[in-house]
Parts: sequence; structure tokens; C-alpha cells
Amino acid sequence: MTTGGSSGNESSPEATEMFNLRRIDLPRQRRVRKQGGKRAASQTPDRRGRYVRAEPKAKVNDLAIDATVRAAAPMQKDRGRREGERLLLERDDLRQKVRERKVGNLIVFVVDASASMDAEQRMAATKGAILSLLQDAYVRRDRVAVVIFKNRTAEVVLRPTSSVSLARRRLEKLSVGGTTPLTHGLMAGYKVVKTELLRDQTIRPLLVLISDGRGNISMFKEEPLVEAQKVAGLIEAEQIDCLVIDSARDYSHLPSVQHLARVAPMYQTYAINACADLAERMGARYYGLYDLSRDEIASAVEREQGRGRN
Repeated sequence: MTTGGSSGNESSPEATEMFNLRRIDLPRQRRVRKQGGKRAASQTPDRRGRYVRAEPKAKVNDLAIDATVRAAAPMQKDRGRREGERLLLERDDLRQKVRERKVGNLIVFVVDASASMDAEQRMAATKGAILSLLQDAYVRRDRVAVVIFKNRTAEVVLRPTSSVSLARRRLEKLSVGGTTPLTHGLMAGYKVVKTELLRDQTIRPLLVLISDGRGNISMFKEEPLVEAQKVAGLIEAEQIDCLVIDSARDYSHLPSVQHLARVAPMYQTYAINACADLAERMGARYYGLYDLSRDEIASAVEREQGRGRN
């Protein structure tokens, strides 16, 4: 939500305050991902990674010799094998190696950089959170990306990285101001996640939207709110784990707001909590930034650890 045409008077808040965010350990993975030990480990479809166990499989391309021998051994007498002869194998004996390797988290922040009453607070909080998360990113193989949206477009200002110094340089240049192209931001964040998954299917992405949820710029020539809802549905359909942080106070329940929405159609969108609605459509956890202190933000992120899609 913007407060008017303020794109010409942008401000650049300093990220001097480091937020006390605890490390993100993403939810139990879907598809081939598996939570294990102190660090995420993912089953790999190729021959990379540590051999951890074996399993029967119709088509074997990474033979587990030890497990295959163990499976075939009890059947040798029934198959007529004589002393000193080669082991008699059948297709049902073959076992495929299951491999695991440590994988990194990918956290994609999609940040509303438009002009609004909370713009500077929103940007400062985001900068602090990103720098905090990157402090041990190299050790944990984590990467962070940042998409900002304002005026009439979205921009990937920080490609996936684990470099604190690079992130700091890029974040220092961020400014706030202009209109709110929310759909553009969601699409850009979605594309970053999809691109990285094409490069490495074992990564564990989390898309974090920080906004008031009230876009006012169209991307597909539809109502901005409707567009954003459709993209949220697309993200949910792709089963991308998400976290939505509402940077605005929720006044939608107030009688005066409900009355205004009834008598003035242009204010109808204010009768709903736009961010909460997006979170539901994205299958995301929802938090209100105004309702969370630093410690509560940390606790909220920590609670997100145990959440996943079944």
C-alpha cells in the first residue's frame, strides 16, 4: 500500500541493527528430501553422496553389491548352486544404493519497497534479518536471495549467495518509495526458486514475503489484488514452502472500515486482511510484523522449522 506518488522522494534506511534471528532449519522436505541429524540431508537421484542403505528397485543403476549378495545368499540352495560355483542371482535380488548428501537451504526474501508509513521499518528489519541469517551460511551451505518490488517492477537485487560482504554491499543501496507492484514481486520470487530448483533439485527453498499485501499495479491487466491471489495459488500448487510477514496493522475487522468498504467500492479490499488472505492461498504461515518483537520474530522462525507439507 502506498501513501501517494512519492517515488521521487525515496529514502535509504540504514541496516545498522542486527536482529537476533535464530538459524532457520527448514521443514521436513517433500518428495525425496529427508530430515536427518543436525543438518538437512537429502536423498540424491544420482550417484553423488554417501551410501547409507539399499533398497529393491525395478531399475537399478547404482548397484549395492553387499545388499544384493545378502538378498541372494539365502536362496542359493533352492536355486541349485553347488559348492565353489558362482553366486546365482535373479532380478529380485538386485538392490539399489540410496545415497544422501548434505544440502543447503535457499531463503528467498520478497520485500515490499514501496512508499508507505512502515516502509523504513520494513526495510531495516529485512536487512537486519538477512545479515543475521548469513552469519554462518557458509558453514551450513545456506544461501539467501532478495527480491524487492516498487514503482512498476520487481528486481532481484541479491542473487542467491552465502556472502555476508556481498549482501551488505547490495543491501546498503536499497531504497524505498513508489507504488506497489505486488504481483511482479511474487512472480520474481517464484522464478528465483524455480530456477534454483532446476539447477539443484535437492535444495530446500523457503519464500518469505514481507509486505502489507495491497498491490496497486497490474501485471496481467487484471485487478492487482486478483492477480496477486492467482500467483499465490500458483506458488501453493508448486508446493513451495512460504512464510508471510504482514508489515501493516490489521484494521479490516473495525466496523468503520467495514462500513467504508460497503459504501465506497474502491475501499472494498480494505475489508479483508490482504496478507492473511495471501498466506492462506500460498499455504504459508502468517505473522504480523507489528505484533512481533525481536525475540518473538526469532521464535516465529524457530516454530517454522517443524512445519512441512505432507
